[in-house]
This record gives sequence, structure tokens and C-alpha cells, in this order.
Amino acid sequence: MKTVKGETSVTTGTQRAVRALTLAPVALAVVAVLGACAIDGVPSDSLSHRSVAPAAFPVAPGSVAITVPPAQLPAIIADLSGVPPGARVDPEDCVPHSISMRPADTVVQTGFGPDTAGEAPPAYTTVITRTDQPLAHVSSTVARCGRYRRTSGVEVAVVQRVLESVPAVRGATVFGYVRTETAAGVPPVTTTLLLAQRGNVRVYAARRAAGFAGHDGNPDDALLALFAAVAAAGLR
Repeated sequence: MKTVKGETSVTTGTQRAVRALTLAPVALAVVAVLGACAIDGVPSDSLSHRSVAPAAFPVAPGSVAITVPPAQLPAIIADLSGVPPGARVDPEDCVPHSISMRPADTVVQTGFGPDTAGEAPPAYTTVITRTDQPLAHVSSTVARCGRYRRTSGVEVAVVQRVLESVPAVRGATVFGYVRTETAAGVPPVTTTLLLAQRGNVRVYAARRAAGFAGHDGNPDDALLALFAAVAAAGLR
């Protein structure tokens, strides 16, 4: 993704990122969202004026973090949350948490890190979004559903584990987990997610990478820094 210059380059860069992020099940998603005036926000407020500075994304040299168009939010959010529209999950009570797809509630920025060992570059994601559910709904589902299967055209085996340590965020509840998705004939995809919530505003920082070579799913320094950045921007 080259440095954006002019409207044509912006469109091309956005299309490239969207295509990369929606190639299930090995899609790479990086999502960042912009936020509202009050700490919690009210339903009529847009969160779109809160944002993570592009410089906070650990992108490859010559690349930039981009804002995903509202029309592409459903596909990319589904990729990040781990459940495509219409997918069947077994057991049924392991359906992953949802993220609002309303542009006023959720805005997305994407950025890709450097290539690693010849495999696709990791994607880093931040999300600032409004939710009517406590973060405990996410943590309880992940803790209960260490393994489940998802079917949406192909069958995907999903393994999840709770992270033992997540950096504290003042006045917020935090949670973190790692999700690995495996389907026949393709490399596995590992997504590491760090979440924080204050009131009805929730933020995410995620690292998503495909391949066998090597990421154990534990947060790297780049993801920890991105989590601090999105918490500062979204939970002010």
C-alpha cells in the first residue's frame, strides 16, 4: 500500500486493503475507529471525530493506514469479530460478539506491517465503537468456548485462549484473547485482540496474521503501543 497522493491513489489503496481484508478465511484485518464527545456518548452522537493517529500504526515503510469506507464495514468487521454474515457456529452459544456496523458508531482504519518470512504481512487493527453490552459478555463467551466450528462455504476450526495479562486502562474494563482459525488447504489465521471498555464505548487493538511460520499470538510491542493509542483516543 503506497503513500496516498490524490483521489485516485486513495481509491486504489482503499480497494487494495478491502480486498486483502475480506479474503476469508485468511483475511487480514486492521480496524481503527473514531469517537464521540462525551465519555460514553449518546445514541445521537457520531463517534467519527475520534481517531487514532496514522503514525501509531506499525505499517511497512512506504505504506499508510487508511480509513475504510462505510460500505465496506460489514465485511471487515465480520472478519475481525470472527463470524461472516450467515455463518453457522457449533456450538450455537459460541457465536462471537458483534460489533456495530453503523458508520456513526464504528469507523475503521487499516494498516499492514512489514512482510515476514515471505508470508503475507500482518494487519493491525484499532476499533472505537459504541455497544449496549458489557465487556463481560465477550470475556465469558471466549472463556467458555475454547474450541468451536464455523461453517460459511467452508468449515473452519476455531481455537481461542484468554490472555493472562492485558495492560490496564484507567477507568476501563480490559480483556484480551487470541483466536486461531484453520481451514483445509490454507494457512491458519491468528488474531490477537486487546479490548477496553468504559461506559458504552469499547475499543479494540488487533493483530491478524496468516501463516505457519510463526506468531504465537502473544501481543508484540507494536500491538501494545497501538492498544494504548486507541484507548487514549477512544476512551477520553
